[in-house]
Amino acid sequence: DIAEITMDTSGDGLHKRGYREVNYKAPLSETIAASLVKLSFWNKDRVLADPFCGSGTILIEAAMIEKNIAPGLMRDFDFENFKFLNPEIFKEEKKKCYGEIKYDEKLEILASDVSHKAIQIARTNAEILGLDEDISFFQKDIRDLDLPDDYGVLITNPPYGERIGKEDVDELNRELGKLAKSLDTWSFYIITGNENFEKNFGKRADRNRKLYNGRLKTYYYQYYGPKPKR
Repeated sequence: DIAEITMDTSGDGLHKRGYREVNYKAPLSETIAASLVKLSFWNKDRVLADPFCGSGTILIEAAMIEKNIAPGLMRDFDFENFKFLNPEIFKEEKKKCYGEIKYDEKLEILASDVSHKAIQIARTNAEILGLDEDISFFQKDIRDLDLPDDYGVLITNPPYGERIGKEDVDELNRELGKLAKSLDTWSFYIITGNENFEKNFGKRADRNRKLYNGRLKTYYYQYYGPKPKR
């Protein structure tokens, strides 16, 4: 004779931040993207790049972290419709969050993709948060990518699985390995479902974390570059 009543205060899942109006192919969830950034050694004083930026989720989450933009600031919650909640309380809390954003923080973030459509979508998503000036968007194949060899950090989710064929996956991972060899001061962080990644990349990872992207088992290969000179 005991009952338990629960209430959904969120509505859409909390991993949905509200800025991703359009997705490109199979994007990472916002929460996983933020976790990848947190697990890296990137900070505002280093260049950050993603050569397979897709919807721009990884780089947008990184910019949100450094500029102290509260997750979910741009979305709605079901509790806003609760009649017993004073709407002024929520308005005041959002006002506080806006007041804590580091608007003057300067970031150098490079977002590239071979797809023009992906770049358009990523730029639109960044504009919703006002981050379009913090992230440089450009269309380019990874084979033609020219990055400054200055202790940067690359965090990316290259195509894998059902999105493209195995031969194409292996080739892209080999290209990532070539890029890493040409940028020996950089740190590389790659999330992929490809278990043969290290073989094609040409180097064993300093650390490999296993995690799930939805129901898909993935691996987060971490290659630590040298510490920046002071």
